Amino acid sequence: MKELTDFIAAKLLKMKAIKIQPNNPFEWGNGWISPIYFDSRKILSYPHVRCQIKVELARVLIETYPDVECIAAVAPNAIAIGYSVAEDLGLPFVYVHGRPKDHGLENCIEGDLRPRQKVVIIEDQVSEGKYCTKVQDALQKDGSIVMGMISIFDYELTVGQQHLKKNALQNRSLTCFNSIINYAIQSGVLSPENEEIMRMWQRAPQEWRKKK
Repeated sequence: MKELTDFIAAKLLKMKAIKIQPNNPFEWGNGWISPIYFDSRKILSYPHVRCQIKVELARVLIETYPDVECIAAVAPNAIAIGYSVAEDLGLPFVYVHGRPKDHGLENCIEGDLRPRQKVVIIEDQVSEGKYCTKVQDALQKDGSIVMGMISIFDYELTVGQQHLKKNALQNRSLTCFNSIINYAIQSGVLSPENEEIMRMWQRAPQEWRKKK
């Protein structure tokens, strides 16, 4: 598994889907200031990488949840890659909003699910874990059995891991924060001084408020 996480980490950094900017950090939607940002949509522009990630997601998913009956992607960012995994495995597909839409049919789940259908969630990244557990809750309220989740990237934040554990949502990711940082150091993208900044952020992201 380590070989896989390192391989995916290298791909994401080389194509700049993951950016590391400790001296010019990003602001997340939740208000956190972060020296790292993952834009999963970039993957869609690179057919070779897109195919590799699809294949690995499908492989890990089937190895972990061989009885899966449906794929549920977290909207919006995981829809494309989630659909490609479902297509590859010949499985039904739905996508799920974190909350019901405020127009049209006001659906939370887009697509059809049978009662008690065994579902695996596909997510692009795990940070706080709150959004994917909202998706889990929507699926369970609809009558589905949520087996677990497969994601591309895990920030490995304590707050996120605790939130997933509290909601009994198991996650397996193709790569993670530590693999990204290790590859960035080995390839010269990240200096030892900036490595410490990155790890300070990861230990307490909600307190890392001011741009450095």
